[in-house]
Amino acid sequence: MAPVRETTPITPPATNTEEASIIPLVIPQNIALGEYIFLRIAQANSKLKTVFEIPGDFNLNLLEHGYSPLVAHKGIKLINTCNELNGAYAADAYSKAIDGLSVFISTYGVGELSAINGIANAFTEYGAVLHIVGTPSLRQREQTRSKIVNIHHLVPNHDPLCAPDHDVYKKMVEGVSCIQESLDDNMSNNAAKIDRVLRTIIQERRPGYLFIPCDVPDMLTSSSMLLETPFSPLSQYQGTAYAQSMLNEVTDSILSLLYQSNDPSVLADCLVTRFGAQAELDQFAQKLPESVKLFSANFGRNIDETRSNFVGVYTGAGSSDLKVQQLFENSDFLLLLGYYDTEMNNGGYSRDFSKADNTVIVHPDYIQINNSIHHIKQFNGEKLFSMGEFLHNLTEKLEIAQISATRSTTYKFIPQDNHVASKTDNFCCPQSKINKFLSNNLQSNDFLIVDTMSFCFGVMDIKFPSNLHLLSGWSYGSIGYAVPATFGATMAINDLGSNQRIILVQGDGGAQMTAQEFSSFIRYHHILHNLPKVFLINNDGYTIERKIKGPTRSYNDINGLWKWSKLLSVFGGVEGETHNAFKIHNVQEFDEQFGSGKLGDSSKLQFYEIIADKFDVPARVERMMSAK
Repeated sequence: MAPVRETTPITPPATNTEEASIIPLVIPQNIALGEYIFLRIAQANSKLKTVFEIPGDFNLNLLEHGYSPLVAHKGIKLINTCNELNGAYAADAYSKAIDGLSVFISTYGVGELSAINGIANAFTEYGAVLHIVGTPSLRQREQTRSKIVNIHHLVPNHDPLCAPDHDVYKKMVEGVSCIQESLDDNMSNNAAKIDRVLRTIIQERRPGYLFIPCDVPDMLTSSSMLLETPFSPLSQYQGTAYAQSMLNEVTDSILSLLYQSNDPSVLADCLVTRFGAQAELDQFAQKLPESVKLFSANFGRNIDETRSNFVGVYTGAGSSDLKVQQLFENSDFLLLLGYYDTEMNNGGYSRDFSKADNTVIVHPDYIQINNSIHHIKQFNGEKLFSMGEFLHNLTEKLEIAQISATRSTTYKFIPQDNHVASKTDNFCCPQSKINKFLSNNLQSNDFLIVDTMSFCFGVMDIKFPSNLHLLSGWSYGSIGYAVPATFGATMAINDLGSNQRIILVQGDGGAQMTAQEFSSFIRYHHILHNLPKVFLINNDGYTIERKIKGPTRSYNDINGLWKWSKLLSVFGGVEGETHNAFKIHNVQEFDEQFGSGKLGDSSKLQFYEIIADKFDVPARVERMMSAK
């Protein structure tokens, strides 16, 4: 923390009911920039209570300010992950679970490069992660202007007679982040840069960077921005007459097409949820009459599937079933909300909108009405309105009486039990048993996390209750994401004080890449009142790859001798106190363990190692491979 200053104290105003009930600390007129950054982050996301970090000599000064009484007063805590990759994954999941900004702090070079894969995941999957990188000091940077000074963590120049490039790593992240800023000793500029980075990350729901030289966090800056200009995430356009005019124009055009449709369909996709508009989507779906068919996308699953006009999951040829595909594609009006166009979400580009008279695609950056594109994101990167504002306006202006369509079908896809008893049931447990269990026992408000693995292809055949939150990284597809992501989501859910159940389905191949993050559940057990239930599918390798090519090749093998059910004890856990671990060898043991439908006490991590056959995959994968 910066030294005590002789200043005239300023008492910050309470910004919400919770803060108003607490006597605020006195904030000096000048504070260390490190403190300022943490306090500005707290303004940008008042729900954020966890900052993930890995220490390194270039970020230690910044981390020290995380222990300032001013920062502690906001309830913010620093949480280590086991490595930078896991930290980036955890921060991505934290942002999605808490529906807002998250933060990960690493050190220069070795730290930030280890995290870049996780940041690329967050960029692909729309995670609002602020990655702060501690860099060499301003003095060290200045030295290289006049002579060659090679320092640790910094790769030397190609030409040994030239000074190294201190920004070599910054250039590497331009394609996987929405904004990058470097701070210096100009404090007024620093304040503007910090706000610009935070605002851009929040609006874009994608990662951004702050590069902070290690001597800058201790420099003093004015606290006036914190007190007099509270952070606002809004763009310069939001709320203006121009923005409202375009919002009304596109809304009226969309509703006009809906009103004249005889067979309309609405598909909700993941970008609605990832841009914080789930509540507005729920309100819109509730207002629609039964004559409007509702579908969700594979990545979304954010429509209440208990509604009578919900039909199924549409992903082109990979849809819930042929009837679902036909009912969607034969509609004369298609409204796609938050559509995420990638082959894992559209059935390998087999989705077909060609039969519809009118198609509307609503993306956070644009709205496409047939061949006409309306740009929400302007040339300077600022947006006219948010996804939530659009859906709210659409719902407010929707007049049910003007919809001419009548209900043409009451069809609803109902997942079937795909388990077929066989002799292998005596020595392994097929994934279909997990599918059936989750279909029958998932609860409203559960938080389900599924890694990229063979099981993810069967998620479509799981019946979702209302308000279930699905978290995946299936588009970027970096296996092992889900273990540290579950840690990040668990931190967020605990920070919110929520009791919602957290359920992870993870494969053994992916888990071996990031398994050390299971130790974080043990390390932080004392502050986590709500811990996950983990289904670890042990099928001795990369099973989905075996189905693609090389079923018996060694490149699809792993060390299958891990004693998974003992892992948490190896990491320092105490069986029965910090966790419960079970090894389930076959169908009989699965039925005995889960026959009651219960998943155990959430105050302890529940770990279920499921022994599956090396070649067992969900039935949907078998059908896909047969069709291929």
